[in-house]
Amino acid sequence: MPSASGISRRIEHCVRAVGAQDYESALINLFPALDKTAKKRRPKVEVGRRFRGFVEDEEGIISAIATRNILRNISVDGITVPHAIYKFWRSAILHEGELDPRLRFNESGSLQIGKVWNLPSQYITAICVSVVVAPENADEKLSSPPKLSVFERQFDLNELWGQRQKIRDLICEVFGDENALD
Repeated sequence: MPSASGISRRIEHCVRAVGAQDYESALINLFPALDKTAKKRRPKVEVGRRFRGFVEDEEGIISAIATRNILRNISVDGITVPHAIYKFWRSAILHEGELDPRLRFNESGSLQIGKVWNLPSQYITAICVSVVVAPENADEKLSSPPKLSVFERQFDLNELWGQRQKIRDLICEVFGDENALD
């Protein structure tokens, strides 16, 4: 088996941190993996645009896993979800060393967007899943992969690398609509 790359190592740490409810550590590990995946998808685009573009591409999968609703193209006070994730999460952690105070996570599954973005902690898992299942990461593997739960189904992380269609099919099954993500 090939040795784990930076993407798979960061994702492994992210999954383990989410399990420990250490969301800041989860995000610190998630963002380099997302950035590198987005760069594979859009190699000639600057970091902010490619990061937001990746999140926008995967917004249906992310919102379905995070909220059990398919939410796309939401804008509150001129800020879209991909922009908020980039600005409040990634940029704040990388440049300030901590989450933006306008971002909070909750365990109740509720979603509140406005002056404060109070999101279900499942958003972190959902973004992590979107990175794992990205076709660009099909060759990733871990020697001791953690388990990841998506819609109460347990997956060995190695089962999901590059398997975007598998997760899309699962979402369509859960929603009872084969076109749920179209």
